[in-house]
Amino acid sequence: MAGESALNRPSDPNTRRVMLAMGLLYVGFGVMAALLQGGLPPILRARGLSMDKIAWTFALYLPIGLSFLWAPLVDRWRLPFLSPRIGWIVLAQLIAVAGLVVVAFLDGASPGLLFAIGLVIAIAAATMDLALDALAVELTNEQRKPMAASLKLAALACGSMLGGGVFVAALHRLGWQMTFVLVAAFMLLSLVPVLGLSPQDRQQSGRRAAPEKRWFACLHQARMRKYLALLVVAAGVMFPLSALNRVMLVDIGVSLDRIAWLVGTLQPLGLLAVALLTTPLIRRLGHRGALTLMAVVGGLCVVLLMTGYHQRWQLVAIIGTVGMSTVVGGLMVIYSALILRWSEGPSAATNYAVLFCGTRLAGIVASVLAGKLVALISWQPFYALGLAALLASIAWLLLNLRNESVAS
Repeated sequence: MAGESALNRPSDPNTRRVMLAMGLLYVGFGVMAALLQGGLPPILRARGLSMDKIAWTFALYLPIGLSFLWAPLVDRWRLPFLSPRIGWIVLAQLIAVAGLVVVAFLDGASPGLLFAIGLVIAIAAATMDLALDALAVELTNEQRKPMAASLKLAALACGSMLGGGVFVAALHRLGWQMTFVLVAAFMLLSLVPVLGLSPQDRQQSGRRAAPEKRWFACLHQARMRKYLALLVVAAGVMFPLSALNRVMLVDIGVSLDRIAWLVGTLQPLGLLAVALLTTPLIRRLGHRGALTLMAVVGGLCVVLLMTGYHQRWQLVAIIGTVGMSTVVGGLMVIYSALILRWSEGPSAATNYAVLFCGTRLAGIVASVLAGKLVALISWQPFYALGLAALLASIAWLLLNLRNESVAS
């Protein structure tokens, strides 16, 4: 089976090198994603750009959710340098770095030009993430996959604080050019450790069967369609229970300054903490035990949200908001670990992209629809329905995991 190499034995010291290399690249990806999604809009707004033009910047996040469309290319095409996965990682990262350097010297350029370059950077970053996820699938065994999933969430949280926080704050002091040059330099340096994994990547490539001729062959497999359905339902329930809570806080009178502080500190710290705790939790309780615990804690957080809204208890609502965000982070670690396991095979990049992007897109669409639902039925019924749906979706997943365990 892919990933079952000597490299992945728990006692092998090379495992640490693999995790370090992947972790730094995930931090770099988090910096880029946060800069595009959370950093660029306020920067442009502070420069006097109108809201209708700023709204287009959110489209820069779309390639990250749509990368499954070109994932088969990453599986099928081997570049004429380095190893199969790392060649794609290096090429995509260098394109993103070059784009950042160009942006650094375009201070004051038209929004249309900046958007076009930003779109190239976003596509390159999404492609790098595809190849990196495939590398994680192939260079981690069953025991290390929860660690890889936790590592990704922790690294993305750290990258988010850097890209959406530190670099945005530094812009005022360092200026546009120096800030983007520093981001580019950070992205370039994050490539260095992964270059040392080329021998392991080549070894895995030699063992990997040729990808199937049909694109998205995974969707022709009943088990993969079942996995995708499970993840889509799970994401469609859990993401709205986290994404809309800051709006609810406004409705009960929490100040925007307090919400900004909440988003900027407590939520990233909660994600970082749960990323570190979920791997040992999975090792101790297994996937089903960890899911059950997250379901219980998530249910309690929804109760706090309902109570805080109903009684106008701001502190209770804030605790529920941070807690729900943390639970969703923990659930994503568990789901990501399962995706890493379910993606093994000759088309790891495509398998992972279909499952992970499907999960992410389902969460985005469901959050939009949930916002409209709240406008119709108000917060209390929304949270009541969300609590029931959360418990039902996790119960369905637990049942399928149990059946999968019995069958194996």
